[in-house]
Amino acid sequence: MKLKDRIHVFCLIVLLTTLPAVAGWAENLYVKPSSEITMRRGKGTDFKIIAVIKDGTPVELLEEADDWAQVRLESGKEGWVLRRYLSTTPPLGQQVQQLEREKQVLTETTQSLKLRVDQLTTERDEVERRLSEDKDEVDRQLTQCIAERTTIDENYLRLQEDTADVIQTKNDLEAARARVADLESQAETLKSENQRLSKTDTLKWFLAGGGVFFGGWLIGMVSRRSRKKRSSLL
Repeated sequence: MKLKDRIHVFCLIVLLTTLPAVAGWAENLYVKPSSEITMRRGKGTDFKIIAVIKDGTPVELLEEADDWAQVRLESGKEGWVLRRYLSTTPPLGQQVQQLEREKQVLTETTQSLKLRVDQLTTERDEVERRLSEDKDEVDRQLTQCIAERTTIDENYLRLQEDTADVIQTKNDLEAARARVADLESQAETLKSENQRLSKTDTLKWFLAGGGVFFGGWLIGMVSRRSRKKRSSLL
C-alpha cells in the first residue's frame, strides 16, 4: 500500500472512531434558556414535583408520551417534564465549550496525524534507502556472478583444451612406448646377430691362424726332409 493510501485509511479510521461520540452527544436534550421547569413523578401536573431543573441543564431522554418526556438527570434521578421545554440545542456556553473541546480533539488529532505522516515518511525514506541499497547489492552480486560465470566458462574451455592436449600427449606417449619397445626388440635382435657374427669372426680368425700355423709347420717339415736327403746324397 502506498503512503498516501495509508494516510487516507488512517484518517478514515480516526473519523469513524469520533463519529459515535458525536452521535452520543446528539441524544442528549437540554432545558431551553430562560426557563426553569419542574420534574414530577408522573406525566401530569397532578403528580408531585421532585426537582426543579435550571435552563441549560442536560438531561437524558428515556421515554416520550403525549406532551411529556421521561428524563434522567446527571445525578441519576428520573422524572417527567413537559416536552416543549426541552431542546436538542445545548446552551451557547456549552456550545462554545463543546466547540473548544472539539477543536482540542481536532488539534490533537491533527498533531497525531502529522506525527504519523512524519513517521510514515521516515519509514518510506528508510524503505527506499534500503531498496536502493538492496538494488546496489543485487547489482553487485549479479556482476560478480557474471564475472564468476565467465571465469568458469574460460576455465572449462581451458580444461577442454588441456584435456585434448593430455589425450594427445597420452597417445603420443603410447606410440613412443611402442616405438621404444620395437627399437629395443630390434636392438636385442641386432645384439644377438652381432654376438653371432663376433663368434663367427673369432672362429674364422682362429681357423685362419691355425691354417697358417699348420702350413708353416708343414713347410718346415718338408724343408727339413729336403735338407736331410741332400745331406745323405753328399
